[in-house]
Amino acid sequence: MDRPTGRQRKDFVVEVVRGKGDVASAAEPSSIIDYQPVWTYDDEAHWPGLRCREGGKRQSPIDIKTSDVIPDYTKQFIKYGPLQFTGYHKVLVSGINNGHTIQFSSEGEEAIHPVLTGGPLKYLYRLEQLHFHWLSEHSINGVKYPMELHFVHVRADLTVYEALGKRDGLAIVSVFGNVQAELDDYQQEASEMMQHIPKLMKTGDRTSGVLLDMTKLLSPNRESYYTYSGSLTSPECNEAVIWIIFDSPIFLTDAQYRLFGKVGVGRHNFRSLQKLKHHVVFSPAESKIHIPQIVIFFEDVIRVFTDFFRNVGTFVSDGLPTR
Repeated sequence: MDRPTGRQRKDFVVEVVRGKGDVASAAEPSSIIDYQPVWTYDDEAHWPGLRCREGGKRQSPIDIKTSDVIPDYTKQFIKYGPLQFTGYHKVLVSGINNGHTIQFSSEGEEAIHPVLTGGPLKYLYRLEQLHFHWLSEHSINGVKYPMELHFVHVRADLTVYEALGKRDGLAIVSVFGNVQAELDDYQQEASEMMQHIPKLMKTGDRTSGVLLDMTKLLSPNRESYYTYSGSLTSPECNEAVIWIIFDSPIFLTDAQYRLFGKVGVGRHNFRSLQKLKHHVVFSPAESKIHIPQIVIFFEDVIRVFTDFFRNVGTFVSDGLPTR
C-alpha cells in the first residue's frame, strides 16, 4: 500500500502517534472513520506491538524519583540551550474523540505548524497534536497528578514513518494538570480550552476551526523540567520519544476535571508505570525542580475526589468512573 499523503497522511499521524485504530502495520493505517478502539487500557497484555507486551529498554511512562534525577552540568543530554517554542500563540486545530482520548491536531500545511527546539532537542520538531490523560501517566516520587497533557511533536526533517524508527524521532512535551477550587486570571486563560470538551464527549465526535493559544497550556516555568529517552505510551510503544516533562502544573477547576470523567473513552486512559531499565532522567543544571507538596495538594482536591480515588495517598486507581 502506498504511503498516504496530504489529509490522508494527517489522519495517519493521528493513528500512529496516538494509536486511534489498528496500527499493527505502519504501512496500512486503519480507516479514519472507524473510531472504535481495537485495544483498551484495561487489557495492556494484549496490546499490538511486541514492545508493549514484552517491554523494551526505555518504555514509558515511568515514576520519576527526584533524588535520581541528574542535573546536567556537563550537557550530556541537554546540549542545545533553552527550549524555544515558536508559533504556539495562535494554533488552528481540529478536535476529535478518537475512542482513547480527546485530541486536538494542528490544521493546515506542516510549514505553518508550531515548532519546538532547544534543551535536549538537536532538531526542529513540528507540533502534530495535543491530547489528555486522566490520571497522569508519569508520576513524581510515586505521586500522580489528576491529569497529564501531551504535546506530540515529530522531527521536522522526517516523515512520521521515519520518525517512529528513530530514537529521537518524536518529542513529547508533558504538562501535569492539577485541580483547585478557584483559578487566578492566568489559570483561567489556561483553562479556556475546556469550553470545547463538551463537543467531544462521544467516540467519533469532531470539531474544527478552533483557534488555541497553546502557550497558555504550557507550564508557566519552562526552564524547569525532567527529560529522558523513552517510548510512546500507546501501541505500538515505539522507543522513539524524547520526553520533556515540566515539573510545574497548570490548573483546572473541579467541575472541569469532573467533565473528563464523563468522556466516553472508558474508565481511564493511562498506561501503567513501566520498569526502569536504561532510563536516565536529566534536568537543566540551572533549574530548581518543584517537588509536589502533597499536603497542600490535598487541601484543594481531597474534598472533591474522595469518591474518585481508591488510594488518595498515591493517586493510583483504576481511573475515573464514566457513568
